[in-house]
Amino acid sequence: MAVLVRAPARLHLGFIPAVYDSTPGSVAVSINSPFLEISLEKSRELHVSGPLSDEIFRMAMDFIENYAPERGVEIEVRKAIPRHAGFGSGTRMALSVGMGISALYDLEIEIHEIADFFGRGRNSRAGIESLVKGGLVIIHPDGRASSIITPSDWRFVVALPESRHDFYGEEEKKAMKRMDKGIGNSEDLAVMLEKAIESRDISKTGKILERIDRETGKMFSASQKGDFSHEIVSELIQAGMSAGAYGAGQSSWGPAVYFLVDEKVEDSVTRAVEYIIGDEGVVESTEISPEGITLECTED
Repeated sequence: MAVLVRAPARLHLGFIPAVYDSTPGSVAVSINSPFLEISLEKSRELHVSGPLSDEIFRMAMDFIENYAPERGVEIEVRKAIPRHAGFGSGTRMALSVGMGISALYDLEIEIHEIADFFGRGRNSRAGIESLVKGGLVIIHPDGRASSIITPSDWRFVVALPESRHDFYGEEEKKAMKRMDKGIGNSEDLAVMLEKAIESRDISKTGKILERIDRETGKMFSASQKGDFSHEIVSELIQAGMSAGAYGAGQSSWGPAVYFLVDEKVEDSVTRAVEYIIGDEGVVESTEISPEGITLECTED
């Protein structure tokens, strides 16, 4: 038996300020590119090949020791998501490994249990739920989760500068502890976003996403030493918005920057952002993924 797992990257569109002392809400969306794809087959030992093989080996080893002792797996990483770039790569690797091994050995382990095992989703549930459900997910400050189908002609132009940051592992934990939760009419903001998308109003949706991004920047300004993790993020956002993007922001800790577009402005936004980033990064347009993580099992 073999298992093929595919997990789309996500853009973390920001946190929604808390009401009083509640937990902030969050927003994330699954995108078609980049994506993670791994294949798994039963084996006497654990072996991993392909990009990011060391990290995936450690994840698989931990999972096997806890859930499937004395069993082996041959894992091939066919496609990988850039690490520490704002795409949720760590969560996608961990859940893909766990779901793949669970399916391979018929362990029937639920995805949220796998997330808890790997310590994923503690900072923001939206990243996990977007992987489970696909599309765009809003986690309201009261804990409710809304999964929304976006119009098929909405897309994101994504810019990835070569710069990287240190906001992962222990540094991320420190930043989350220093987080200023904010006080505001956050529940209205979450509902406003939901209604704007459902009414197919891309201009209003973009404006709300920008507001959420600004609020998120304020929450982490002490850690980032500003609203964004890199100076170029602000330059890219300004260029993309001037070229007609409906909304823009930094995904998670960056450096990935997203621009909400449709076919009317997609080319102009792409060209403007490419001009700024030059040879020091990549720019691509990607559709919103209606699916989350998928598994395909085949018999030998």
